[in-house]
Amino acid sequence: MNRGREVLVGFVIIAAVVVGVGGSLWLKGTNWGQPAVPVEVLLTDVAQLAPGSAVKFRGVQVGRVSTINVEANGQAVRVTLNLTEEIPLPDDAAVLLAPESFFGDWQAEIVRKGRFPNFAFFEVPPGAVREGARVLGGYALPELSRLSAAAEQISDNLAQLSERLEIAFNDETAQNLAKAIDNYSAVSTDLRTLVDQQAGVIMSVTTSADSALNEIEATARVARRSFERVEALLADAQIDTIVSNVRAGTGSIQQIAADLSGSAQDLANTLAQADSTLARIDRVSARVEAGEGVLGRLLVDSTLAVRAEDVLRQLDFLLKDLRENPKRYVRLSIF
Repeated sequence: MNRGREVLVGFVIIAAVVVGVGGSLWLKGTNWGQPAVPVEVLLTDVAQLAPGSAVKFRGVQVGRVSTINVEANGQAVRVTLNLTEEIPLPDDAAVLLAPESFFGDWQAEIVRKGRFPNFAFFEVPPGAVREGARVLGGYALPELSRLSAAAEQISDNLAQLSERLEIAFNDETAQNLAKAIDNYSAVSTDLRTLVDQQAGVIMSVTTSADSALNEIEATARVARRSFERVEALLADAQIDTIVSNVRAGTGSIQQIAADLSGSAQDLANTLAQADSTLARIDRVSARVEAGEGVLGRLLVDSTLAVRAEDVLRQLDFLLKDLRENPKRYVRLSIF
């Protein structure tokens, strides 16, 4: 009897151990020999996530969390997910850690980054990728305790803001605000009066602008009639004759210009000859001034001039005597 009870107790203990071990392995996500597809996730914080937590994709559980380790550099946490099958993940796939229930269980959900543009998913560096596993960036939602702490901090900030508002908006502030409102009313009245005055000025300017536009329109009509007359004049056959006469006159002017050009060339040649003549005269004058030649000696030597004058006077006397007494000098004998 005791022997059978001991055997029964032994079987119960063994069964309990087996159930405990199997439950632990199941909670840890043991796949019981089935092939697993590893996917690694890098995050800055994993919150309440633990090995064995569910991995979901589009709301369907596709695996469990295998391991959670801190990176060697201490800058991130690496989480290994074991998927039960190969799943085609989107190009911008990421992992979002969030509570699975109100009892403290967390899950890792594979999502697209485009669905949560405000979440700061971890940027996977190139050196963090390992062979045989895809590495995704992750983001963990804040825990309730953190949200409570944040709410408490916000509440404290609101209390401080309320106190400051109470200090700022006292009786004096209310009186100043009332005065400001009264001043604003007075300014509004002055502004309305100014607007009315400016409206009259604008009306006067508009009237002047209308008058100016009418004058411009009348001027435009006159200009249009002038253009029409010019067009009619240009269409007249006499214009062709006038243009021909102008063309002929232009040819004559060109011929006159050519003649003037030739005359200018002749004048240039004449001036060149005159320059040459004047140069010769300058040389002769220089020789005369230097006393060269008869004229030079006459100008330089006063004695020669006196003698020449004496010779001329004697020659004059001789000619006078020849006219008065020709027989003295000329004797005519026929026989």
